[in-house]
Parts: sequence; structure tokens; C-alpha cells
Amino acid sequence: MRKYIIASIVCVFVVITVAAYGASSSLDFLTSEKFVINGVDKRLSVINYNGHVYVPLRSVTEQMAADIDYREDKRTTYIQQQSVKFDERTLAPVPYVAYEKKTDSGIVWMQEIPLLDGNACWTDCFKPYTRPSPASEIIKQAEYPPVAVKPESDIVITYPKGMEPLMLEVTMVSESDAGKKEGKAVPLGGNRLHLPKQPGRYHISIYSTWDQGQTLYIFAIDVK
Repeated sequence: MRKYIIASIVCVFVVITVAAYGASSSLDFLTSEKFVINGVDKRLSVINYNGHVYVPLRSVTEQMAADIDYREDKRTTYIQQQSVKFDERTLAPVPYVAYEKKTDSGIVWMQEIPLLDGNACWTDCFKPYTRPSPASEIIKQAEYPPVAVKPESDIVITYPKGMEPLMLEVTMVSESDAGKKEGKAVPLGGNRLHLPKQPGRYHISIYSTWDQGQTLYIFAIDVK
């Protein structure tokens, strides 16, 4: 009988505690909210507590192209964001393009290649996307200085994690053929563009599409 009395007292105490807590605060564990992260719509689970929204740290970092790791021995959370660039005009993601340069001593390092914005439309594309003038004309107007590269070397083309395009097409045309024919789509090995053995100047275009829009970036190289 004594056990039942104690159990009843505990139950009453819990009910009173919950009621008192509910009267002083508002807590919702199962709320789903809409976020727009770098122009992309996302729905994340959140905790709504007293009018403040709390989101799991991992959910946010992964959407922001960052890596997160927790070291239990140090009781420390590490967040490392990747290189993220956006077009200042359209806020479209810009690819990281670099020439994989290998020195005679065997050292490998990446030389970033500057890009020309051929055409970009992001989130508010009200009219059908049209390709701009040929790459050769854009390069000529911008007085773009080609990047010197070695024959049969590689160029790396990457987007931040979580921002990869649905479709990526790379075209290349030699300067001698520019204006005579369109650039030919070239295959990528992973995220690498293998350059030709034939010396010469080449114009390269990177055309990418997402649900939110499309981008076109252009650069030139001198294979020699």
C-alpha cells in the first residue's frame, strides 16, 4: 500500500512540474521550417523554444559547404568551410578552376585560373536562357591574358560540396578554329579536364545548370 501511495505522489509531482513548465515556456520539438541557403530552398528540422529557432549544427554546416567533426577527447567541435565564391551580380555559385602544375622536382601545386562571366541567370530567371556571344569574342573584348600550361596536363573544375550542378558541360575550341565552328564538348575524368598534346591557344567554356538557374564561365589557355 505504501508503494502505491509513493507512486501516486511521484505521478502528481510530474504532472505539476510539466504543467508549471508549460505555463512558463513554449517548446516544440517537431517543427520543420523552410530555409533559403545560397539561393537553394531547404527544409530543416528545428526546435522552437520561446520564439527562438534552434537548428542542428550539422544540418546547417553541411548546407553551407562545410565539414564538421567532433573530437570527444578534446570536447571540441571543428567546422571547416570550403572555398565558396558567388557571382557578385547574380549570386550564382562560381566554380573553382585550377591548373595542376607539376614542377621538374616533382612538386604539385594548383594555380587558380581567373574566369570571365559569359552569362548567368539565378533564382529570378524570367526569360529563357540564351547563350551569349562566342567565347572568342568575350575573351577578345576583355583582353583576357591566357594561362600558360603544359601539353597533356590537367585542369581541375570543382564546385563546393552541396552546390554541384545538375549538368556540367565543358567545351573547348582552338583559337585558329574560333569563329569557324562551335567548341566541342570534352569529357571530364572525375573533375579533371585533360588538355590536348597539340600546342596552341584554346578557349574553354564551362556551362552549368541547376534548378535555380544556369551559368557560363570562360577562360583561355596557351598549351606550350
